[in-house]
Amino acid sequence: MEARQFSITEVNRLLPELRQELEALKNMQQEARQKYEEMRDIREVGYRPDGNLIMLSDYQETKREFDRIVAEANRILTAINQRGCRVTDVETGLIDFPAEVDGTPVYLCWQKDEPEVGYYHGLEEGFAGRRPLPQRSNPA
Repeated sequence: MEARQFSITEVNRLLPELRQELEALKNMQQEARQKYEEMRDIREVGYRPDGNLIMLSDYQETKREFDRIVAEANRILTAINQRGCRVTDVETGLIDFPAEVDGTPVYLCWQKDEPEVGYYHGLEEGFAGRRPLPQRSNPA
């Protein structure tokens, strides 16, 4: 398990920024898919007799844009991961945070549409094992 342990309060403080980053990642994922399809379409047009790709300049420009999008997405993912969080699904906006619940190592589990962190799961369970956090009068 990661060295950093999050409290519920720490996670909830991070959520506004994480929501923005996840939205940016989701948009970049869609853009990257479009650019990849464009590259595929250009390749399907075919090659000249000399082996050069027809519309090579279009392909190269699209590839540069694809690479730029992927690099920016990787930069955002790295920044999130360096905080100690674990992005498990960009599409649904799912992030896990190492923590402890009642002395047991777990992941606090949050989706971008949830107002605050309210669930956790065991280290090996994943999303299917999500359970509501125990009610506490003074959350950690």
